[in-house]
Amino acid sequence: MNVLARLRGTAEAAPAGERPLPLATAAFWIGWFSYREMARRRRLVAMGAVMLVPVLMCLAWRLLDRQGAVSASLLLANLGGIVYVPFLTALVSLAFGVSAIGEEVEEGTILYYWTRPIGRGAIHLGRLVAAQTVAASLLVGSLALCFAVIAGGNFGALTGKFVRTYLATAGVIVLGAFVYTAIFAAMGTGLKRPMLAALLFAFGWETMTGNIPARIQQLTVVFHLRNLIRTTEAGTRSVPNLLLELLRQVQREAPLPQWRSLVALLVAMVAASLIGAWLLRRKEIFR
Repeated sequence: MNVLARLRGTAEAAPAGERPLPLATAAFWIGWFSYREMARRRRLVAMGAVMLVPVLMCLAWRLLDRQGAVSASLLLANLGGIVYVPFLTALVSLAFGVSAIGEEVEEGTILYYWTRPIGRGAIHLGRLVAAQTVAASLLVGSLALCFAVIAGGNFGALTGKFVRTYLATAGVIVLGAFVYTAIFAAMGTGLKRPMLAALLFAFGWETMTGNIPARIQQLTVVFHLRNLIRTTEAGTRSVPNLLLELLRQVQREAPLPQWRSLVALLVAMVAASLIGAWLLRRKEIFR
């Protein structure tokens, strides 16, 4: 309702039967106001609290690892491969992706969008981009705090390897947030009870299949995300490297090129976005 009230100044002037607003214009305004709406919800506070878990882990490392048994870059690589990529990225994306469209449909407030000259594709795109931005901002903010805790007053940690690890991990979790959120938004649009399906996908299919050293791993998002950060720390002490090395030994073939993982993730994101927009166009709501 808040989004529609603010859009009214843009759309209300158009007489009935006029063409919908241009896709980019409508999606931009819907995305902007939806972002502000999502940023004020209690869900953001809850997810923000969860985002402090890796920060506390970094604090524990600063307090307990006085002998330097775990290097700063190795710590960050394992945080990316164990905590951020397989768990936090999926969790935050689920929290905002499923509700991006699904919550509006369930509450019936999406009907107010349909009374305006706004195409359904723009509605889905605007809400999706807002959810993706909120999810990515939370994840990157948490990782930045980890960087600050590790490097603050510890100038020996600021090596080229550590900075590269941080930048690579940040880029991968942003990409992961965009891909997962698009998938969960499509689920929220097409399913009446999407939460169960989203949980099964995120922590059933992705978690279990993504850790099996077999080619079926390549059908998961988490595999391709880990593949993109596998070179951030040399050796198998890094979890992403270890899992991919196990797969290489089982299959007896070279690791999947990283560019193919990048292409696979981009294709998955675009496909999920298009499917979500198509499902919304076919959506029938009776109130």
